Amino acid sequence: MNNLELKPLTEEEINKNRVETINQYRILQYLKNNLNIFAFKVYLYSRDIIMVVDIKNMVGYFYYDSIKKEVVFLEEIKK
Repeated sequence: MNNLELKPLTEEEINKNRVETINQYRILQYLKNNLNIFAFKVYLYSRDIIMVVDIKNMVGYFYYDSIKKEVVFLEEIKK
């Protein structure tokens, strides 16, 4: 499922919405509107998934569902 190499996003990349796909952009907008995004480490996981890690090293995945046209939170990725 991991189509891209795991890539961390810098604060500047987050501020300037520098991601690689439209779905990543949609997820990033959702995160910026609903979370204190700078309290997390943010990584591009795949074309449709952004991974976040909090200060306790808890990992979460945000997936853009193209059929439902919404961002979905996943606690883990099924392989």
